[in-house]
Amino acid sequence: MCHVSEPASRAHMLDRAIVAHVDKGPWPYAAGLIRRSGFREALGSYCAAMIQRPELSWPADKFFGQRLRYLVSFSLIGLDARWRRNVGEAPTLAALQRIAPASTRQIAELVGTLKLSGYVVASRLAADGRALRLSPSMTLLREIGRSPLAFLDACERLDPPDSPMAAKLRSDADGLANWLGASYEMFRQEDLYFAPFSNVVEFTGRDCGYPVLTAVLAAHYAALAGVAPPAPLSYRGLGERFRVSRQHVGNILASAERRGCFIVDRGGRRVIVSADFLSEFETWAAGQMAHYRLLVERVSGTLS
Repeated sequence: MCHVSEPASRAHMLDRAIVAHVDKGPWPYAAGLIRRSGFREALGSYCAAMIQRPELSWPADKFFGQRLRYLVSFSLIGLDARWRRNVGEAPTLAALQRIAPASTRQIAELVGTLKLSGYVVASRLAADGRALRLSPSMTLLREIGRSPLAFLDACERLDPPDSPMAAKLRSDADGLANWLGASYEMFRQEDLYFAPFSNVVEFTGRDCGYPVLTAVLAAHYAALAGVAPPAPLSYRGLGERFRVSRQHVGNILASAERRGCFIVDRGGRRVIVSADFLSEFETWAAGQMAHYRLLVERVSGTLS
């Protein structure tokens, strides 16, 4: 059973969180998306996609479901995309350490893990045989592109294009890299996409914090649609799904309750989502849908 603590007017969702940016970037398009009758159904499909079990046995949800590791990987994709366009320096460890939002030691350790796990390929640069180029593999592109692609899927479901791109990008390594790289460039210019949404960002600071959030909201949207939730919300169910301890799940949910986001009872049978947090998440999600849709239309001529 899921509830919203008080009625929320979607007509005013954009007003509180992004009033300073409402005329910039993706927000005019986002404002139209958020008012469509199928918006919450599309968001439910996004959340359900985000909690699907990964194909690999490696704990990708836990590893990439944390802000620092995600952003370092995202930075590498952006650095590589720039270099392949003959802009900027080669994607080496030293170059990544200069731009990624983490310490040099953290980045070196993370890159080492990514190489061992097959997410990054290191090769000698022709121009400098002492330097190693770090290339994101298709596996890394798909993992970092998981949420962007799911948002693009949801937007294409809500506002069908003449030529859908989400499915094409999943099998086009260069196209996916260029699309994500272009997103990284926009993120570097001005953060209109995360900074205004402190509660959503807070979830990303913990291992699997954001995947747990999407599981809770998937249950919320399923209840609105009158169907069973796609994943159990008990501590044990979430812990097994995301390969973390029940205590870790409990800490994530307790933090969400303290911050007034939502309440999940111990057995996962009842969820209460605050109207303010639902407004924040849906505003942020509309911005993500709009950002990736407009971006794929802008770069579609460069996709193979």
